[in-house]
Amino acid sequence: MVRRTKKPKMNLFQLSWFILKQNPLLFLPNVLMLISNLILFICLIKVTGVSSAVLNNNYGVLKESLFSGYSITAIVIYFILTLLIDNYFVTAKYGLIKQVLLKGKVNFLDGLNFAKKYYLTTLGIHIISSLIILIPLLSLAGLLFLLLPFSSLVAASIFIPLAIIYFLYIGVRLIFIYPVMTFEKKGAYNSIKEDFHFVKTHLHHTFITWLIVMGVSIFVSIFRENLIEAQSMLHQQVALVGFLLVAIIMTIEISVSIWEHIFIFKSYLVAKKGTKSKTKKKR
Repeated sequence: MVRRTKKPKMNLFQLSWFILKQNPLLFLPNVLMLISNLILFICLIKVTGVSSAVLNNNYGVLKESLFSGYSITAIVIYFILTLLIDNYFVTAKYGLIKQVLLKGKVNFLDGLNFAKKYYLTTLGIHIISSLIILIPLLSLAGLLFLLLPFSSLVAASIFIPLAIIYFLYIGVRLIFIYPVMTFEKKGAYNSIKEDFHFVKTHLHHTFITWLIVMGVSIFVSIFRENLIEAQSMLHQQVALVGFLLVAIIMTIEISVSIWEHIFIFKSYLVAKKGTKSKTKKKR
């Protein structure tokens, strides 16, 4: 299925929503991810015996089932499979976004082919990014608690603000990592290296992009919390309305997640195009 996208004149924020609206096929990777996660979760509660314990209201058996060696192994396998499968569909989504932004059309097979080619690269980026976050934070935590062994509250009061600042810093520095991988066809390490360089040379553009994404995320989080509160109240009164609100919440979260990637990918292309234009003018 191929759908061409005509893009009227609008700002980047509006254009990203317009692209999402015109290409509903972009939702498919997230839908497949959701279905696969649900199937894996059902298998997990069946294998561990949790489902039968809950249905029989036998919470003694439930506790025993959850903390048995077999169940812990099953849970670990569940999380690994979920990570590997989700990575495939996320990579396919990047491929679809690339097709839409560069060609104005989307074909799901192109997304799958992209996922096959760049699956390990995306997985490598996940692993390296996690290490970039975890190693400094764990080192800082260890250092603080070694220096302040009898003042854990003081150590925590120092660690938490520094950890938040570091998270925000890394969030800005890695914001264009997947567009770099997707458009520049870089490996995991080179994508991170190129992303850091790009952010350094486009700091203002990067910060504005990050602020917009964060602003939308915060707004959606507040809206979602209000819907969840309404859902919990209405579910007790009318089950159908409660389930409907759950569906609305999930749809909003998936939509915003896809929009966020479109916006970041398009923002990267805009900044890159601007750099090329400036280079040509200098010549």
